[in-house]
Amino acid sequence: MWEILTVTLLSVSGIFAESCDLSYYQHYQHKGCTPVAGEDGCPVRYQCPTEPEDVRLKCLHNNEWYRIGEKIRQDCESCTCKGDEVEGAYIDCAAMDCPDWEAKDKSCYMGYDPGACCPREMCHQSTEKACNYNGSSYKIGQIILTEDPCKNCVCTENGPHCKKVNCLTGIYAPQIREGCLPIYGEKGCCLSQMHCEEIEGAEPVSTGVENTDHLCEYRGVYYEKGATAALPTESGVECKCVVPPDFTCLRKSRY
Repeated sequence: MWEILTVTLLSVSGIFAESCDLSYYQHYQHKGCTPVAGEDGCPVRYQCPTEPEDVRLKCLHNNEWYRIGEKIRQDCESCTCKGDEVEGAYIDCAAMDCPDWEAKDKSCYMGYDPGACCPREMCHQSTEKACNYNGSSYKIGQIILTEDPCKNCVCTENGPHCKKVNCLTGIYAPQIREGCLPIYGEKGCCLSQMHCEEIEGAEPVSTGVENTDHLCEYRGVYYEKGATAALPTESGVECKCVVPPDFTCLRKSRY
């Protein structure tokens, strides 16, 4: 379940090794945390300060900070940085409405141009220029299913055209600041949910711990690195203290 997804997120990695798996630690950016590298060059923990006011009142997306009220650059969605001094900033988005999802001509099909948000009717496309990937054939304009959940790929006349997914982690900013647990999909790329309720199954460390650098903390209770916890209200989710100070939770894939 805790198989590594090798994803390079430059916004977090900085000087860290390109092979570091950082896909499950996007939420640390929004807390202003600083990664601490281990011998392999990858983060073993994060140092998270008390949240500065200037960070609390800004939205972070794709390495850029936005003030409350500013429009956020995001493909295929209309996003704005919203919030106030009480709640803090967060990202609010509305999906783009596409005019057509089905082809009117039965001899045609709906496909995507590279970078397009909505599909269009495609007719008379050459099958000679179709894409072959992992034993499957794709027509021009069809979305290609890859092993990398952090890539969106479409078949073009020149072969597969791929683009990195920009996760909208900032929509969960208030819950992240509150200390809730991030839930990632086991075969997904982006943070998909936050858990703010109780956890169970993990054994807390004894009281009076002086050095908490290598411990995870949730709701004022500390846990050893490697500790696992379950969420009473979420089936199929396992949380583990892998890179402190937060537990990382994965929702098991059904496939």
